[in-house]
Amino acid sequence: MKRRLMFDVSTNVMFVGFTKDYMLTDFSIRIAKRDHAKYLVDRIEQVLRRNRVKLDDLDEIIIGIGPGSYTGLRIAVMVGKMLAWTKNIPLRTVSSLFFMTSGYEERVAALIDARRGFVFSMVHDQNNILLEDGYRDLKDLQTNSIYRSAKTIFIDDRSFLVSPKYVIEKSVLVENIHDLVPNYLRKTEAESKHDQKSDS
Repeated sequence: MKRRLMFDVSTNVMFVGFTKDYMLTDFSIRIAKRDHAKYLVDRIEQVLRRNRVKLDDLDEIIIGIGPGSYTGLRIAVMVGKMLAWTKNIPLRTVSSLFFMTSGYEERVAALIDARRGFVFSMVHDQNNILLEDGYRDLKDLQTNSIYRSAKTIFIDDRSFLVSPKYVIEKSVLVENIHDLVPNYLRKTEAESKHDQKSDS
């Protein structure tokens, strides 16, 4: 039996789950605005404690690696790397868009609001990725035939559904923890302004 910790903090929904093989044994959800950093480690500890599991008992850790909130992704990667490295636990990653919509049975267009008319988006049919993660203009996306053939899910506190089985199956083993970086998909405002200054 494999025991896994999985979490995603790419949106205002913090999801922390504990699985035995493919079964979600326990989970914790917290709705927040830019303050996940204060609570992620505590929620992980709560979930493990409720199930009488120590970090040393885990066989794997799976994290949503983005795209999504810049701060949330940094937190997820930092905590994932720290736990995996200090306890020598294999670390796996998966798209946050897939993670948070993996439980829907139909074809899904998973979206996260990226502001100014843009979205982080992907389309999947459970374990089949039909449109890879991208940073897209929503108006352009709405003309895409693959997108139009799917049910749109804007991930928020009312719209998400997680399937541990599909998250596990779609996750990828991190070969070198030190090289792991979040999948931001776009530059931060600070980086964009810096690039504009460099070009001028």
